Formats: sequence, C-alpha cells, structure tokens
Amino acid sequence: MPLPIHSSPAAPAPRLARRDLLRAGLLGGAGALLLPACGPVELGQPATYTPPPPGIDDLYRLDLLSQLERVIAGADALAEAGDGRDPARAAIVTTLTQTLPVQRRSLLTGAELEKEIEAQEDPEPGQTPPAPPMDVPADAAEQRAALLALRKLCTQAARQVSGSLARPISAIGAHIAWATVRLSSAFELEKVPAPPAAEDIVPVRDVPATDPPSIGAASDLQDSLASAQEAEWRAGYLREALAARSEGRERSAQEKLVEVHRGRAAGLGDIAEAAGAPVISRRAVYPVPGGVLDEQLAGRLPMLLTQQLLIEHLAVVGAAPFEDRPLSLSAALTEAHRLAAWRDDLTALPGIEVEPPPSL
Repeated sequence: MPLPIHSSPAAPAPRLARRDLLRAGLLGGAGALLLPACGPVELGQPATYTPPPPGIDDLYRLDLLSQLERVIAGADALAEAGDGRDPARAAIVTTLTQTLPVQRRSLLTGAELEKEIEAQEDPEPGQTPPAPPMDVPADAAEQRAALLALRKLCTQAARQVSGSLARPISAIGAHIAWATVRLSSAFELEKVPAPPAAEDIVPVRDVPATDPPSIGAASDLQDSLASAQEAEWRAGYLREALAARSEGRERSAQEKLVEVHRGRAAGLGDIAEAAGAPVISRRAVYPVPGGVLDEQLAGRLPMLLTQQLLIEHLAVVGAAPFEDRPLSLSAALTEAHRLAAWRDDLTALPGIEVEPPPSL
C-alpha cells in the first residue's frame, strides 16, 4: 500500500490504492498426476508466469520518480552551495529539500517503501548506496529547467493515469509550479512561462490495451464539480468587486480575471451536464468574507481565492474521467503559479495530508 493520506477538509478524500502486483503461486501437493502426452511434471516448481506489460500508471510513475530524484539532488546541491545571506534563496532551497522527498515517497508502492525502510534499518553487509542520478542540476538556472520539466511531466501524466494516481500527481505538479516561480524570483532568473491552457493538455502516450478504464465514484465527481463551479462563480463576483475599487492596470487585470473565472464555471457546468451532475447557476450576489470588503480584506482576498480554487480544481482532477480533466488541471497549475506571488510556503501535496512512515 502507498503512504496513508488524508484529504484536507477542502477536498474529497483521495484514494491512493495502487494496482495490486500479480504474483505466481507455487505448485504444491503430495503427488502429481501423470497425464499421457503432457510431459514430465516436477514437484515444487513455480508455475510458468508471464507478468503483464507495465500499464500507463507504472510507465509514468517510474519516469516521475526518476525526475524527482534528479531535482532532489539539485536541491541538495543548492543547499550545500549555501546562500544564507539571502533569506528568500535560503527559504525556497530549504522548502525544496523538505518537500521533494515527500512527493517522491507518495509515488512509491508499498513494497518499494518497505524495501527502502528495511535497507535503512538493517543494511546488508557490503551493500553500496544507490548511484546518484545522472545529470544533476549544477546551479539555480539548471534546477529551474529541471523543475519545469517535472511540471510538464506531471501535467502529461495527470491527463492519462488512473484517477487515484492523478490526484497526487496533479498536487505534485501544482507544488512544482509554485516552487519554480519562487525559485526564479529568489535567484533573479528569467520569468517562468505560464502553465499550459486546457486545450493544450492532450494525451501524449499510447495507453496499453491491457489497462482498465479508470472510473471513480459518481458521487465524488458530482460533489467536486458542484463545489468547483460555486467557487469559480463566487471568485468572479468578488473579482468584480475588487475591480470596482481599483484603477488603471489593476482594474484591467481584475476585469480579465472576472472573465477567466466565469469561463471556467461555465466550462465546468458543461462537464457536469454531460456527466448527469448538478449544474450550478450563477447567482446575482455572493457573500463577502467577514461581511465587509474593507482595505485589509481587499489586500488578502486574491490570495484567499487562489488558495481555494487550487484545492477545488485538484479535487476535480482526481475525480473526473480522462477527457474531462484538462480544464481543472490547467486551472490548478495556473492558481499555484499565481499563488507564488503571495505565499512563501506551500505543503508538498496541496489538499492532501501525508503521514510519513515512522522510520522516516
């Protein structure tokens, strides 16, 4: 089994149970029947077994683990180089060294995690540590490129893997989107490109014919779609209120975001209608947190809206069928990218609470 995880109250509980590994049983018994023309039958030998080809989950999972190991090594290298005189640089490097291993462990199977714990607790005599990953990022610029490659791989994987794996992978991708912006800002690197639009998130790998379709609980999909629609309509209303009290470029920016939120809400409504789920209509008025949009709340409201929308859309990605994920996947990555302007910390798997193994 993978690491036990629990959803935060803002998101449906993700189910991270992995596909059971098939194992062959031993041929037992006190004797063997001698059948004509069947050849000899040997006692105590394992039955002939051909393992199934790796599915799309396993193909992406192994690639993600490899890339995660590379960025973990890059973060460790930045930490060893040290830049304690700059608090912003030290903060993002520390965040990466703490969160990336958590993300890697979330993708391990139970057997893989157990093997790692056993190797730590009781290493075999003469056992050599695993070889370091190839092509370790040498500086912040190379680490930025490696993080962008990981963001891209997470996006591609979350579009095609099973729903139980899409939820943590999309959460990893969102965190990486946030961390890449923070790293680039702290080290004064070039601007990070925006996450892909929904129409650009398309399947890039052939899914093996042996893979079963991923069908989640209808109630999870209905609940997450309804909650995300409501959140987007509300965000559009509150952005409109922020625009009304702004001027110039800030007003224009808020007005553009009003259309973004309402467009997403309408798109989610189309998905809900096709799925037989409730379609949430736009209301004329939505409550303002605390009842009054004063100066203090106006300054915090964009961050609060972004945080909520990030969690809402990650929940949809984990519950939706393959073809209905791009809208929320793009939205989650975009909100995480935007959140970097306001928050200097973010949990390793947004919306998911991870309990580390006691030995780790």
